[in-house]
Amino acid sequence: MEQFTFEQLEKLVGDKMSMMLDEGASVDVEITGVKRTGTHSKTWESFALYLDSSGLNGAVEQGTYLFGHDSLGEASLFVSPNSEKELEVIFSRKITHA
Repeated sequence: MEQFTFEQLEKLVGDKMSMMLDEGASVDVEITGVKRTGTHSKTWESFALYLDSSGLNGAVEQGTYLFGHDSLGEASLFVSPNSEKELEVIFSRKITHA
């Protein structure tokens, strides 16, 4: 999941990602924004990813879903709906230096 970084996702605003729903159907959601959160620091990476889910008519519940993008690969991400039209994924991890 390290490929899902703030810098990578910021470049992809406007792109579509596939999202696998519980019933096995795959739908496209659009990356609409990426924003640093209050806990972001030199030692802690923290940001929110916003996705347009307006085509799903509020059908997505909070939970973990498999997402895919051609340049990022696949990852299971925990999603919280902000409204019938927007999903939010929070990334929060300690920064380790190689």
